[in-house]
Amino acid sequence: MRLCLEVWGKDYNKIKETCLLAEKLGYYGFYYGESLADIDLDCWTVLSSLSPITNRIKLGPVISYLFPQYRNIALLAKQALTFQEISDGRLEFRTGAGATLQYATQWWHPYGIEYPKEKDRVSILEEGLQVLQMLWHKSEVHFNGNFFRLNGAILQNTGKYIPVTIAAKRKKMISIAARFADIWEASYLSPEQFHKLNSAFDNISKKFNRSVLKSIELDVIIAESSANLKYKEKLFAMERGPSVYNQIVRNGLVGIPEMIAERVKEYIDAGIGQLFLAFQDPFDSKALELFMDAVK
Repeated sequence: MRLCLEVWGKDYNKIKETCLLAEKLGYYGFYYGESLADIDLDCWTVLSSLSPITNRIKLGPVISYLFPQYRNIALLAKQALTFQEISDGRLEFRTGAGATLQYATQWWHPYGIEYPKEKDRVSILEEGLQVLQMLWHKSEVHFNGNFFRLNGAILQNTGKYIPVTIAAKRKKMISIAARFADIWEASYLSPEQFHKLNSAFDNISKKFNRSVLKSIELDVIIAESSANLKYKEKLFAMERGPSVYNQIVRNGLVGIPEMIAERVKEYIDAGIGQLFLAFQDPFDSKALELFMDAVK
């Protein structure tokens, strides 16, 4: 079972210290948020600073957007190739179609970027993944699509493979993940819900004949005692609202270590090979240690 951390925030010293601790504790991956909004630092700059001070842990964006109005895709491909080289093959590239229009517009509108509708986001992702694969693996790329155009682009590839994670839950997105992903990820599902979706994924992926690791993104609230857990749950409900809190209780990892270990086993039995974890406080070192001890 791979254990990965999802981290956000603007305190670089905390980000750095948490990454070093995660590697020491044995976490598989450390992934930092990518956003223009004033909730994160620049993702690729932060990741590049973490590479020379770590040795084993995988690094990457929580999600990297392929929207052409946000960033030229050839630049993104070159950033990924460069990072894979300087990190000695530790980049894991994560992408998806993004959150709903109603939720995500607030993060893009202030910067003059029109957030695409769902149908367009899915089409952009599918075409963008084709372009990335060509830029990463072909010597010269010519492409004339609906969203991207390249006229003989050449990027130096040193031969280090870049694994791709794609977040997907709906049929079309699952088909894209089955075609392009090394890791398919679903978010905020119970073990029973994931088991059902996993069966659908396996049915769709048969025609592509590829081996894909299964991952799930989950929020985590862990405490060493029931009393401390109740305090953390109350704090979470105040910060995120009762509806979000109730969803996390149903489809998350909430409990003392023994409860967490039992729940993790249920996800493993459902076919999960990786947990992508968003802790209540991503810089809570005690919680990171408790979780690792619980699942060892």
